Parts: sequence; structure tokens; C-alpha cells
Amino acid sequence: MRGLIIGFIVAAGLAGTAAESYSQQAIPSPRDSVSLTVDTTVISINYGRPSMRGRKIMGGLVPWNKVWRTGANQATHLKTSSDMTFGGVPVTRGTYTLWTLPSPEGWKVILNKQTGQWGTVYNPSLDLARFDATVEQLPAAVDTFTIALKGRDKSSGVMVLAWENTSISVPFRIGGNIRPLSPGDSAAITLGATTLTIRYSRPYQRGRILWGTVVPFDSVWRTGANLATSLKADGDVTIGGKTIPAGSYTIYSIPSASALTLIVSRKPGGREPAYDRTADAARIVMKEEKSPTPIDPFRIWFEKEGTGGGTLNLGWGHRFFSAHITAP
Repeated sequence: MRGLIIGFIVAAGLAGTAAESYSQQAIPSPRDSVSLTVDTTVISINYGRPSMRGRKIMGGLVPWNKVWRTGANQATHLKTSSDMTFGGVPVTRGTYTLWTLPSPEGWKVILNKQTGQWGTVYNPSLDLARFDATVEQLPAAVDTFTIALKGRDKSSGVMVLAWENTSISVPFRIGGNIRPLSPGDSAAITLGATTLTIRYSRPYQRGRILWGTVVPFDSVWRTGANLATSLKADGDVTIGGKTIPAGSYTIYSIPSASALTLIVSRKPGGREPAYDRTADAARIVMKEEKSPTPIDPFRIWFEKEGTGGGTLNLGWGHRFFSAHITAP
């Protein structure tokens, strides 16, 4: 029995020594947080901190021209308690994930609306914004990836990312006149005795990839942002050869790589109403054209042709679509 007790004590001692030794070992990419209070606004970033450990970082572990999690393990999260401008882009208060797109020619910083995910899970269709960052070369290498938030005055500061011999900086400003991310607007045309009115929201590009990403191909799109896009006709009207009786409708669309199908639905409007194909009043294939200059933000507009006709147009980026309209 005495031998068993001694053996147990020795084993426990060895286990304790091993546990202590393990606890003293450096975690490869420890989690860290940094925060800054600007006036009454708190900005914080939570991220993983990988170290060089003899590896080539830029163009190696951090590959060029691929979206990087900007840290390690779980996605890097940025939280702001107030609206602000980040890299010149309006950002409403809330939590976002922070990504970067490094290249030898320059870096882009990406804010994404998806949160809580692992750092290998990135959905570009949920990007809030992409914008250019300032890149500098450091005289001495930074061994462990570091994010810092530095105040400049009572309303502004800068975020700095540093690793190896590269430093990336993004300015931010609190408060001020933050423009709506997707302001509301309307377009109207009168053809004879009939007035056609469309109410919609106008999202900005904010550096994002639009067609096929923010606006996915071959899927129903709300054709704007926020509240549903609505169409009201106080008389019968023909759009793209399809007759639309007088009334109120919701507009959807299905974009593709070569066209856009406009859907006029009898479903009443609201905030992101679920699309119901059984409520379709008409589907109209709109002609695609290329815009010589980018259209930003998203826009819907009418052009009049004579007294009884015109065109309905919608466009964003370098693409716009049109359909002929007439009224009796």
C-alpha cells in the first residue's frame, strides 16, 4: 500500500510539473483585444495574434491577392458604439468582421456584416465596404501580428496593422454628418393621364464587387435596399410589352450575367417582404447596356419619349437596363 501511495504522489508530481510546463508554453496565436475611447465612442477589435516563427509572411503565409482573415483562428471582429467614417466610408454603429486583401500594389480593407464565424468563412456578398489603406515599410520587423488603435484628437483616430516589415493604416472619424448607407428616393413619369411612381432605396457601391456578388446572379433581388421597392400606377401602363393594370405593386428582379428580368408583383410592400412567385403580375426582360461612367449609388429613373411613351431604366456600377413604357 505504501508503494502505491508513493507511486501516486510521484505521478501527481510529474503531472503537476507537466501542466506547469504546458502553461508556460506560448500559445501559437493567442487571442487579444484592443480598444480606444474617442469622446464617448468606444471602438474595439478582437483578433488572433500569429507570430512569424521564421516564416515568410507577406506573399507567403499571407498570400497576395487573396482575402486574409487579418489575424488567426476566429475571424477578426471590430465593434463601434457610435456611427463613424472608417477609411472615408460611413459605418453605422455595430459589430463587423475585419478582413484585408493584400497585394504588392496596395492593400484593401474589408468590413463584412457576417459575425461570429471562423476566419476561413468569408462571404463577399455580405461586405459592407471595401476601401484602400495606406501601406508603409517598417525599418525593423514586427514578430507578432499587432493591431493598434491610436487617437488623434477628440473626434478622430487611426487603426494600424503591423507584421513583418509592413504597416497598414486606416483613419476614422466619429460623428459628423454620416450619410445614409442607402437613402430613399423616388422616380416618376406622367404619360398622358397616367402617372407611374417608383419608390426605392439607393445603396452605394462602397468598393464592393456588385454584379454576381452583392447582387447575386440568377436569384431574386429586392432591386434596391431596406424597404421593398414599390411601383404605383394610377392608370394602366405597358412596360416592356407587358400590361400592368392600375394599382400598387412591389418590384423585384433576377439579374444574370447578360440580362435582368424585372418582376412586378401584386404582393404589398414592406421591409424585405418574402418573394412569392404566385403573386407575379408580370416578368419583363430588360435590355442591358454598358454605362461609360459608373452609376453610384444604385439608381432608377425614367426618360420621356414624346407624349405617350418613355423608358424605365435602372443601373448600378457599369451596367444599366431599360424597358420601353407606354400608356393609353
